Amino acid sequence: MSPRPPRSAADLTRLVASQTIYYGAVSVDLTLTSLAGLRLAPTPLLATLPLTLITGFGLLASVAAGLLTARYGYRAVLAMGGGCAVVGGLLSMIAVYADAFWLLCLATSLLGAYRSTGGYIRYLAADLAPDGRKERSLSIVMYGGLIAAFLGPFVALAASRAFAVEFIGSYALVALLGLAAVPLALTVSREPRAAAPPAGANAGGEDDAAGPATYREGRDNPNFVAALVLLPLSGALMTLVMAIGPLANVHAHHSAELGAALIQWHLVGMFAPALISGELMRRIGPWHTSLTGIGITLLGGVAGASGDGAATMMTAMICAGVGWNFTYLAGTAFLVRSYATGRGSRLQAVVEAATGAVSVVASLLSATAFDTLGWRMSNVLVLAVAGPLLVWQQRYGRRNARVADTLDLSVASARPAAEA
Repeated sequence: MSPRPPRSAADLTRLVASQTIYYGAVSVDLTLTSLAGLRLAPTPLLATLPLTLITGFGLLASVAAGLLTARYGYRAVLAMGGGCAVVGGLLSMIAVYADAFWLLCLATSLLGAYRSTGGYIRYLAADLAPDGRKERSLSIVMYGGLIAAFLGPFVALAASRAFAVEFIGSYALVALLGLAAVPLALTVSREPRAAAPPAGANAGGEDDAAGPATYREGRDNPNFVAALVLLPLSGALMTLVMAIGPLANVHAHHSAELGAALIQWHLVGMFAPALISGELMRRIGPWHTSLTGIGITLLGGVAGASGDGAATMMTAMICAGVGWNFTYLAGTAFLVRSYATGRGSRLQAVVEAATGAVSVVASLLSATAFDTLGWRMSNVLVLAVAGPLLVWQQRYGRRNARVADTLDLSVASARPAAEA
């Protein structure tokens, strides 16, 4: 395998930094937004609405981000996302200071727009990667999440106590992170240029081959179908567990420090496996990698259903993160394989929208599920979804793995544009 060109290495470094900033801002949302909502909401049933709006508005924005990427490129879209984080963070500061719940909801909607662009960082990394390095680049970009996992929750907690009014400092941190994301996006050296798919891979004609791949092309490719099922459902399971984790911690009368630790180690579980999961997927393939991830998610559900002690909650949160890492990486690999380099914006938008939609439902139901079922039975819901998903993925892979390998379009040569 040839060495990575210097420009590609520099771009990948910027994207890792962008991913670190992105998950640093997200970790603030995961750690404190539910708690800020609980403090400001007129009823506890609305406590997770601000967090839900991050996901819900992110759903709408994710579709727009995919379409805008096709027109203006990844760099512009990522920079616009950073701008939304700046405005959303500033408005969140005002909302917390003024005790204005609905302003907090508006602010977190803008943070959702930033969150919707984060998924496109990995797609840009894959499209800019030299031949044979796409899946490795996907894994490396996730290192940014690992850095944020160690620093984010406790920095967020410390920042929340930096001012007399709780949470103001945390949202100031979000605004600063968004500001830093803008130049990183704009200094990526180039945009990927669309590569034509292999002969016979596209029945849509010559014009289709020159533009973004269509949903019609994707639905006939088992790689796309696997991504469209795996990424939304695995994301929903992770969203459910991480949303109720801080609430369950308060309900069980654990300390705020333990609550931060739960999120921290959940995030470590989400990203630390990136150190090995890329190589593991190269050896065993995305089908077996995804099955491993779903199996780990099931183990977390069993742990969570067994009790709300500190050890069992920590185990459930870590397993939810690790399981998500394997399924997320495998699902992204499936998606990248379903289109030729530079042609994925529409299919990316479809998958990001589906993932956002299912995550909205999971986030919206999380407060109600916790309020009515509690921590243990909410984890039974995890088992009820992850079990059938494991069976489906195993059977679908058995029937379609060979066809999926044949229709791997990511092998089309990348022809990066020369512009700065």
